[in-house]
Amino acid sequence: MERGKKDIAVCFPFKKEDIEDFKRNVKEALSHERVRDILLAGHSENETYKGVESFINTLSDDERSRIHLFTQKRIGSKRPGKGDGMNTAIKYFVENTRSRFLHFYDADIKSFDRTWIDRVQKRLDEGFDVARCFFPRAYTDAMVTWNITRTGFAYTWPDTILPDIEQPLGGELGIRREVAEKLSMDELVLDASDWSIDTALTIAFARYNVKLYEVYIKEGKHHKLYGKLSDLETMAVECFNVIKENRRLVIDTSHMVYEKDKIESVPEEYKKRIAFDIDGSIKEFKSGWTDEMKSIVKEYLPKDVSLKVLDAVEDGNYDFMDTNMWYDVYDALMKHFDIKKQAWRRVLFKLWVLRVLNHAKLALKDPDESLKSLQEMVELFRKKRLSRV
Repeated sequence: MERGKKDIAVCFPFKKEDIEDFKRNVKEALSHERVRDILLAGHSENETYKGVESFINTLSDDERSRIHLFTQKRIGSKRPGKGDGMNTAIKYFVENTRSRFLHFYDADIKSFDRTWIDRVQKRLDEGFDVARCFFPRAYTDAMVTWNITRTGFAYTWPDTILPDIEQPLGGELGIRREVAEKLSMDELVLDASDWSIDTALTIAFARYNVKLYEVYIKEGKHHKLYGKLSDLETMAVECFNVIKENRRLVIDTSHMVYEKDKIESVPEEYKKRIAFDIDGSIKEFKSGWTDEMKSIVKEYLPKDVSLKVLDAVEDGNYDFMDTNMWYDVYDALMKHFDIKKQAWRRVLFKLWVLRVLNHAKLALKDPDESLKSLQEMVELFRKKRLSRV
């Protein structure tokens, strides 16, 4: 870690946050000897924005001069959300700062401290273009990552390193200015104004053939959690759709450098933690089915799958939605899903819920075996797709 230089900008995108956690994280970043700029990209001038504004006024002149508070611009064509915030920050960094590196961290992390900056920057100083964080996760958590994104990468780009990336949806990362400059002009990334931004960034890094390092933050990312699986519906749909939209992109990572920290062991608390309400999720799956949604299942899913799904609407059984069945579902979704139709969005979500419930049952019975099954699922997708080339 180089000393004496102030060459890092740290960005905290935010919407509605616990103001005390947010303030503490800003102070941690300000205390780092290499942090030159703090970029605070707000969703709007809401209560959190006003609270941060008041907090900035209590700081010293030097600290205030290093903080850039702004609201996100409408950049992409998709739903306005996290993507607009990150893209606004990237453009701001390129056009209005002289820092060499840009780090992103979520504003609501309770376990964040300045050592995160050290661990990310260490890899950038070693010559990597991008350093992304990954964390220990509950074995019933990260179900969008596993069942939507990593499987989607294996389905779409099976002969690349994309399916191997541990946490492609992670919002904690550091990039060099040269990468930020590319991103600030990349239409695929700029268009990802919603939850799809992290997936779009990961795809972009592969297209650029960056030198990528994944940094393991062993203490975990302690932050506010999602409650029900329905809280993840929009994220699941938007992350799936960005892969489907870009499925015809030709990506070659044969010359890409990719390394990651080794995981010595996962704490027992993560193995046994249940990340969502199982009984509530079964009820969630069974409710709200329209005739149009049932017609989609009958018409577009393989017959053996559609019959079981429609039976599950009545009896709540999810035992059939194993990794092989999920591949058949994913294949049909990649061919026919239409994000413009609400019925399709709901069907995708409900099929994903069945898959998550199936995995959770194994996770409760044998946590280590359930993690192994997720890793094997990605390889299953990869092998099936490669065999068709």
